[in-house]
Amino acid sequence: MKERLITLAMALLALGLSLFLLSPPQPPQPKQSAPTSEDRGKAGLKGAAEWLRRQGVAVAGLRNRYDRLPLVAGPGSDNLLIVSLPPDKAVEQNEWASLQAWLEDGNSLLVLGAALWQPDWSNREACLCDVNSFLENFAWSLSQHELDPEQPQPGSDRQSFRDKIAAMQAEIQAQLPVEDRLLPVAGQPLADGITQLSTRVVPRQLQTVWSLETEHAGNIAMNLLLRSDGQGVALWQLNAGAGQIFLSLAPDLFSNERLALADNARLLANLVNQALAGDGKVIFDDYHFGLSELYDPERFFRDNRLHQTLAWLGLMWLLYVAGHSNRLAPVRPRLLKLSMRDLVDVTATFFARRIPDSAVAEELLRQLLLDIRLARRLPDDDHAWHWLEQHPQIPRLDLTALRRGRRIPLTRLTEIIRQIRNTAL
Repeated sequence: MKERLITLAMALLALGLSLFLLSPPQPPQPKQSAPTSEDRGKAGLKGAAEWLRRQGVAVAGLRNRYDRLPLVAGPGSDNLLIVSLPPDKAVEQNEWASLQAWLEDGNSLLVLGAALWQPDWSNREACLCDVNSFLENFAWSLSQHELDPEQPQPGSDRQSFRDKIAAMQAEIQAQLPVEDRLLPVAGQPLADGITQLSTRVVPRQLQTVWSLETEHAGNIAMNLLLRSDGQGVALWQLNAGAGQIFLSLAPDLFSNERLALADNARLLANLVNQALAGDGKVIFDDYHFGLSELYDPERFFRDNRLHQTLAWLGLMWLLYVAGHSNRLAPVRPRLLKLSMRDLVDVTATFFARRIPDSAVAEELLRQLLLDIRLARRLPDDDHAWHWLEQHPQIPRLDLTALRRGRRIPLTRLTEIIRQIRNTAL
């Protein structure tokens, strides 16, 4: 009974250690909301995807790189891809080339760039460097410039100190996002039924004004949305080959938190109605924010089927080791089948332990001289020694050690004889 209890305790300890080693490391903090079609958080786009599905629009999630876009969208054109930038997973150069070819086939791209403010998923980057490099393929250039800041008014030392404190507080407040609105440009088809749009902005970012420029005479860009301060454009529509690009500086226009506010949903409907035709789809870029149909080790460890399988295997193993008998199988004696080689090895080992080293050395030397005589047809050992001394490839030190014979270690003597056999015989 005691033996079984010890076996059960060791089995439980081994099972606990296995589960500990196989369990994936836990993240230090909960995963932040990301702009994907499956995310239900504030920054997610699942609300937009579900709303479009209920309106009868074909919706798909891109779980692979941009070079797989034609497989997701189908053979036709007039599809709309929604991309949030900057991505969590870097876009490779060949992906940009595939996206360019896809747009030139007559498809549309909606870019939700984190420029007016930076959500948690944007990693605090506001340069839009990737999209700017991509626009250069269509002869577009996205630039930015700073507005002239207000100059501080001179005053007394005490007032200057208070002004410094107030300026520091104002600077801190200017770095925090606040509620704001975007205004449509009158007369544009996409502004139909839109009064204002709800978004967030960082007051400090409003000191930067973005502008689009082109050197190609055939390029056309239309201003669709303006900032509430009237200092710049927040959404453009520009041509890209046979397709079109909608470039937004507000990243949260269609997020779960913003879609139902103001006229945000109306703008999304207008964009979809203008971009889609026939069997076109609205495609959400999920791959560059962690949702992938490629192998993902974290997703594998999160699968409940893996944990259920491990639990069943552990339970069955526990029942096995704690059963009626804790022995795997009776021990069987090993059957020895002796051969002639085994007999020779045992006999040689016996004589090697009983014969003196000097006698072994004399026999090894005698056998070497005999082999030399037979190989070179020499009459006696003196001629064999003379032949060894005249051989150009045998060192003199080895010959001197070989003549000493029994007075050198057997290992050294054996090595010299082996080298002479490899060289001379």
